[in-house]
Amino acid sequence: ADAENVINGVTVNVAAGRTLGIVGPPGSGKTTLLNLLTRQYEYRHGKITIDGKDIRRIRLADLHRHVALVPQEPYLFSGTIRENILFGTDADEARLIDVTRAAALYDTISLFARGFDTPVGERGVVLSGGQKQRIVLARALLREAPILLLDDPIGQVDSETAGTIIETIRHRLAEKTVIIVSHRIPAVAFADHIVVLADGRITESGTHDQLIAQNGYYARTEALQRLEE
Repeated sequence: ADAENVINGVTVNVAAGRTLGIVGPPGSGKTTLLNLLTRQYEYRHGKITIDGKDIRRIRLADLHRHVALVPQEPYLFSGTIRENILFGTDADEARLIDVTRAAALYDTISLFARGFDTPVGERGVVLSGGQKQRIVLARALLREAPILLLDDPIGQVDSETAGTIIETIRHRLAEKTVIIVSHRIPAVAFADHIVVLADGRITESGTHDQLIAQNGYYARTEALQRLEE
């Protein structure tokens, strides 16, 4: 798909160390926006800048050192859980345990007989979508990138695990610049600023309390999800 036909007239400023939440119905352009930020999609109109510099003028390798993405459909390669988290990064056992606890993953890994050395992929254990996503979240936490993009980080986990992940985002990532895309309101409710996307355009904007008061899509979705839970 041509990204310029999916996102139209969106202007958002995220200050360093702040958190932006993005919500909206399926097909509204949320994931496309993250793909533009990581240059998985290129754009011909408009501008995306980091510290005032157009990301098209930043070398891809440098951009990816500064921006970590936890995608909705995480990629794992054939290897061990340890190798998938490290992804070429050096870290000792204590650091590995620390990031997996933060990603609400350590207890799950502890259930496997071989722990971090459990193979995944071909001839390895079959992980759920939520477990894969938490491995990729642990990988992103390990990288220490100053900008973190999270695509539906609690979409495939239960409410207790979701709560742990949200607390990690709120407290451990407080100094990072974080952009969270989600269809679940609790994932973004604490954000400094939240926007609602519909058909590639911003239709609502504000804090959680301000959006609840507007009584639009955000408020209706929050009420519905609260009833469901």
